[in-house]
Amino acid sequence: MKTGKLLEELINIAQTPKTDFAIYMNMTPSGLSKILKGGRLPLLKEKIEFCGKAATYFADALYGHSCYLKLIHLFPVIYDFNSRYELENFLFYALEYAFDEDFDEENNGNLSLYNRKSSFIGNKTILTMFCVIVSNYIISDHDMPLEFYSNIPFFEQAYSDIFPRVKIINSLKLERAIFNYFLNVSNIEESTSDYGIVPFSSIVKAQEYVDLNFWEITKDINCSFLLLKGKFLLLFSLPLERVPLMTLISDKSYLNIFSDALVKKETKKISYSGGEAAAALEMDPSILSRLTDKHVDAVYNFIPIGYLIGEKDLEAVGGLEVSKRVILKFFHRVMNEETTFFMAVNAMFEFATIGKAIVPLFGAIDFSPKERIQYLQRFNTLISDRSYEKVRALNGEQPKAAVVCLQGLNVIYMIDQDYKNEKIHFFKTDIFQNIIEKQIAKYAIKVMEFSPELWQAYFNEVTKKLERIGL
Repeated sequence: MKTGKLLEELINIAQTPKTDFAIYMNMTPSGLSKILKGGRLPLLKEKIEFCGKAATYFADALYGHSCYLKLIHLFPVIYDFNSRYELENFLFYALEYAFDEDFDEENNGNLSLYNRKSSFIGNKTILTMFCVIVSNYIISDHDMPLEFYSNIPFFEQAYSDIFPRVKIINSLKLERAIFNYFLNVSNIEESTSDYGIVPFSSIVKAQEYVDLNFWEITKDINCSFLLLKGKFLLLFSLPLERVPLMTLISDKSYLNIFSDALVKKETKKISYSGGEAAAALEMDPSILSRLTDKHVDAVYNFIPIGYLIGEKDLEAVGGLEVSKRVILKFFHRVMNEETTFFMAVNAMFEFATIGKAIVPLFGAIDFSPKERIQYLQRFNTLISDRSYEKVRALNGEQPKAAVVCLQGLNVIYMIDQDYKNEKIHFFKTDIFQNIIEKQIAKYAIKVMEFSPELWQAYFNEVTKKLERIGL
């Protein structure tokens, strides 16, 4: 991110005349023009004053409710500013960072900006510089896909004023980004138990922006880090009274050493795309059978999973017949055995409107408006006066995913908005089931007693909805 480009963009966003900005900065319009065009920089000794005055000017012009949205094309990783001061502080650091980059380039790299380390201390400084640094590399020109590696304890209490505030705004540059996360399940269980922080929704949200892959480790890595392969390394520590410290390292030789050390770590991949899972099944069809032989305690359906799908529905769908049989067997077990079935009302209405029932590993099955009613009627065979023991209806907005809770294993399934790209995470823990149960207990998720009368009311509402939209 260059100083001139950044200033030009901020002037345009603020919709202020360049002459007015030049006068405020005690500059001539021609002097400002040279900076905007990359012809020159302010003197190094004037850097702090220049960046401070510019940040003050643009903070006055831009601050308001959700003003961070005005900056998202410059900073796809950003946070919502709680005060005008936070915005001014953010802009100051962003301008200073751009200035340092330009000044190093102007001096042919003699300052070794990219081969040294810089440290930042305190929640607000780290929050700002984390967003500035990561955004800078995301919007930079590059042909290779971005490849991130991390084990940052995002749910650690010491970082609760930093990472939960970070917002990732969809960016074309992030579409191919890969995010590899190393985790120790026991650490997640401990942090969630101690502080009640919920990682489930964060996992689902992150998948919207990057290709998220989890890697299970048994031996902890002795530092917390974010690595953008070949670009930079951010190290995090809590040296004094648990005050966070973030260190930026960009030395190429050290980045290579760090990357090589990560590769040598004993890890186990626990995240798979639909294609990867299907390929694994083709090599060993017994995998899914061994998985589904476990008792299924509960399923939480925040997306329209096609549990009522039958063999005829899958006839026109490609894929291995053995995989189809195993999936259908699993659906049958869930619906007919002692598995508590949690059904999100929103997911049911989504099926009625869009007509897609999701079948893991096979994508979505399309139903015509008439077929949607017939499909939902299949549920009638499962309804009885004791349905409340089997089925629970969930109200409220929830992450777009399904969670399958087996004994000692929680599986999170997601699919994108186009119903094409699937992601499945296998966690050897009951933590996500416990999290959802806690949300239900605290009424963050409203559960209604299920009954034939309630089901009929929903069914009638779905029918009316289809009629209203002319389907």
